Amino acid sequence: MSLRRAVLGGVLSVLVVAHIEAATADSLTDLSAAIRAEFPEVSIMTTQEWAEGMKDALRPVPILLDVREEREYAVSHQPEALRAESDPVAQLRRLGASSRTSVVVYCSVGYRSALLARKLSQAGFSNVRNLEGSIFAWANEGRPLVNSHGPTDGVHPFDVRWGRYLEKSKWHWKPVISSLR
Repeated sequence: MSLRRAVLGGVLSVLVVAHIEAATADSLTDLSAAIRAEFPEVSIMTTQEWAEGMKDALRPVPILLDVREEREYAVSHQPEALRAESDPVAQLRRLGASSRTSVVVYCSVGYRSALLARKLSQAGFSNVRNLEGSIFAWANEGRPLVNSHGPTDGVHPFDVRWGRYLEKSKWHWKPVISSLR
């Protein structure tokens, strides 16, 4: 990928994120609706559906990809989640996934994972779903999280702006908020 294309892609992503944030109200539910509107071609799975599916021993377990940055994933992630690599298509192929393999993707709120779901669908994977509300919804509902040391309940809030969708008691760190005068 050329540097120009990468820069343009980054700028476009920032503009789209700014658009989605500007269109949202104060709740994760409203943000999820804005993400669905921005990505109508991306199939979703609710956290309830995911939790119920995990209990069904007869169903094949989908590949679960966490799209967040390494520092976010290190704080906590869903049990059995793999962190998406820089080339998730190649990663899925190395894992033996076919075009029909069930894949569920998540990030903090569902935006970055919607982008990945779109990319995977365009690469020929036909059974990809975005976890609606992503890890923030999962954590807010009190569902299980782990890190390299075992169970945890803290989540990386990304930053203060996006962290407003995560219950403050779930934040693994408390940001220093200073006023600029």
